[in-house]
Amino acid sequence: MARNPETDRSDTADQLLDAALDQFACHGYAKTTMSDIATAAGLSRTSLYKHYQAKDAVFADLSQRMNQRVVDMVTAAATAPGSAPARLSQVVHARVGWVYDLLHRGPFGHELINEKNRICGGHILATNDRFQRLLADLVVAITGKRDNADTTARLITRALNGVLEDATSREQAEADVSHLLDLLIHGLARQSGTAPA
Repeated sequence: MARNPETDRSDTADQLLDAALDQFACHGYAKTTMSDIATAAGLSRTSLYKHYQAKDAVFADLSQRMNQRVVDMVTAAATAPGSAPARLSQVVHARVGWVYDLLHRGPFGHELINEKNRICGGHILATNDRFQRLLADLVVAITGKRDNADTTARLITRALNGVLEDATSREQAEADVSHLLDLLIHGLARQSGTAPA
């Protein structure tokens, strides 16, 4: 049976991006070369250059792939069955999951997050805006009030960014985010006059 050229291209791109992530995590963005990526992907440099002309382009596509996966996970968490507080927790953990993964993957996690922000700034801002709107809707679902929901969502995002910036391991990041969520959910429930679910 003949293979679809589009599928072959997609498989090769995924293979390249997986290899690139491994190399970036192992050596950091600055020290990873196109040759490192090609070797890790089992391809020649010529084959790699047919897909990507520069390391920034590889990293941009890798970042876009991670971003799309995060958007998909956040959307699934937001629409999952369960109480609004439970969905808020699931949404936040889905949103910061890629940070956990990069922090846990190797010693260059912070560098990779900073490069992702530098190279894909506009896309990240758009994703953050969607995330904040989703958080605001969940705050309204918990409190029953629209007042200050947007401000609360913005503060949640800033607090998460601060927690994750200081985290030195996946375990610390997960524990700190969980603690922040407990405080937040209890505070929102108290504001609404209900017990957290």
